[in-house]
Amino acid sequence: MKNSVVLALYCSTLLLFSAFQITEDKFTRIDISEEISVSLPESFQPMTEDQMQQKFLSARPPLAAFTSPDQIADFSVSAANTRWRADDLPILKDFYRSSLLELYDEVDFLEEGIREIKGTPVAYFEFTSVVKPDEDAITSKSPVHRYSYAQYTIRQNKAIVFTFSCPRQRQNQWQPIAQKVMESVKLK
Repeated sequence: MKNSVVLALYCSTLLLFSAFQITEDKFTRIDISEEISVSLPESFQPMTEDQMQQKFLSARPPLAAFTSPDQIADFSVSAANTRWRADDLPILKDFYRSSLLELYDEVDFLEEGIREIKGTPVAYFEFTSVVKPDEDAITSKSPVHRYSYAQYTIRQNKAIVFTFSCPRQRQNQWQPIAQKVMESVKLK
């Protein structure tokens, strides 16, 4: 009994310490391009080409992608040419919301809206999602649960997308970091 209490106390302290370490991580400003910068935890590293190919199933790679040391949390910035104009942001927000609902089997929007960050209007979605395995799959897999924070803006005929994501079971650790990262986005 005594050993169980000591072990439980040790595990609780270890979890608290690791959560504190992530939350208290120092941030550093990263220039994504001449026009885009963001503050990320110092411990984040740029993804390798292999990591990007595994995590982004797209013909067009992101402008930049970073991951935590344990590769649990990811941040990326993508840009695509668009005919949308900056004043179309409310329509674009609704369009992206519909796209998110189609992309995942289940989506729970925690927060969404349009706001200004450092003078730039952005549409944003903070949500959890579930992707269920294909019923016809040969091997049995578990559903994939994620926490994500996505932010969109239109700049110089480009839709710019900022995304932070991690497994949903790590949401409590990474959500404050994701919010801080998204609030730090700066466009010149």
